[in-house]
Amino acid sequence: IDDLNLPEVDTYNTQSAIAHLRQHMEYEHCYELQKMTLKKIGNTQVVSCMNPTAGCFTINPRLQRWFATFAVGLPGSTSLLTIYQTFLDGHLHSFSDEIKGQSTN
Repeated sequence: IDDLNLPEVDTYNTQSAIAHLRQHMEYEHCYELQKMTLKKIGNTQVVSCMNPTAGCFTINPRLQRWFATFAVGLPGSTSLLTIYQTFLDGHLHSFSDEIKGQSTN
C-alpha cells in the first residue's frame, strides 16, 4: 500500500479506507454490501509506506499495531548516483563500449 497516510478524513473523523484495511487485517474478512455476505480473505501480507511530505504524519494505532515500523531517511545525492549508476551499468552491459561510455560520470 503506497501512501498509507493519505486517505482523507471523513465527517465522522475516520478514514474509511484505513478502517476497511484494519478490519481485514484483524478478522481476515469483509462484507460484500450488495449480497450482504461475508467474504473471507486469508493468507495475505501487507507492506506499506507513508509519504514523508504530505498527508497525516500519524496513523491509527489500532492499524499500526499490525506493522513492524521502520523509519528510513532519504538517501543523499551521492548514494542516489551510486544506486542509479549501478542499475544503468547493468542495463548497458550488453551494449557496445561507445554506449557503455555514456554511463560514466
